[in-house]
Amino acid sequence: MRQLLTLNRQGKLALRSGAGNETVIEPRPNNEVLLLLDTSGSMAGRKWGQAQTGAIEFAGSARRGGYATALAVFADRAAMVCDPVLDETVLTRKIMKLSIGVVGGSTNLAAGLFLAGKFKNLAAVVVVTDGVSNDNKAALDSAGVLKSRGVEIICIGTDDADQTFLAALATRSELASYVPAHALASAIAEASRMLP
Repeated sequence: MRQLLTLNRQGKLALRSGAGNETVIEPRPNNEVLLLLDTSGSMAGRKWGQAQTGAIEFAGSARRGGYATALAVFADRAAMVCDPVLDETVLTRKIMKLSIGVVGGSTNLAAGLFLAGKFKNLAAVVVVTDGVSNDNKAALDSAGVLKSRGVEIICIGTDDADQTFLAALATRSELASYVPAHALASAIAEASRMLP
């Protein structure tokens, strides 16, 4: 049966059937989370394996909490890897195909956070890094835009990550954590418990 997309008498978007039945289309809640992974050269080796494992576990936990997970990477620049999905098998395939250096070798966190700003239904961004941002001010400015929209920023740092900067970048200081490299996977997976 065909349905017509229309505004109803209350001004809400609705689908109307030929028989006159109406179904209001509720606005989509902010149920997307962006996992933003550092793929700079310093993440090579065991850290990258930990990040991949943690990202896969995070996606499963986020899905069980009602969140679709998107994936982006950053280094010299940022790039989308996967739009928000509920099927973690899709995300797993994409994560396992990623490699260090795919978007350069430095740590341009501001580019990743700017990319996050393009999402309309974003509830949270989870930043995973082991380094110092190329431009702290630009990263904090991009984070400020996200925070003003009500987006939570969760930061997970390891190795040379600047703990003080990550605490300022996060929405609240308790959403910033610093872990040894061997605990990175569990820290990423546990970040799903901090989602709003």
